Amino acid sequence: MRRIALWTAALVLLAALVAAAVYGPRLRRMAGVGAGYVAKQTCSCMYLAGRSFDACRSDLPASMDRIRAEVLDGVEGVRADALFLERRAQHIPGRGCTLQPWD
Repeated sequence: MRRIALWTAALVLLAALVAAAVYGPRLRRMAGVGAGYVAKQTCSCMYLAGRSFDACRSDLPASMDRIRAEVLDGVEGVRADALFLERRAQHIPGRGCTLQPWD
């Protein structure tokens, strides 16, 4: 009985590792796109439309609620992160909000 439980645990662990290897890179790319979307949309809403941070966040789809965002200190812009991936959008007068390159 103990041997069956050990084999079952090993198979579950192996399945989890295979799933992480297969879906991990795609999930990481999707998280980066989502964080970029939230940063850019929130920045544009705040600095071009002149709305508050909370009002701008409420405009985003519900699927984006898990992405954290905050206003940058010392510069007009927004930082958003998902799954440890950070994206920043900065407001440049006369040009609008620009998504900054990956660090």
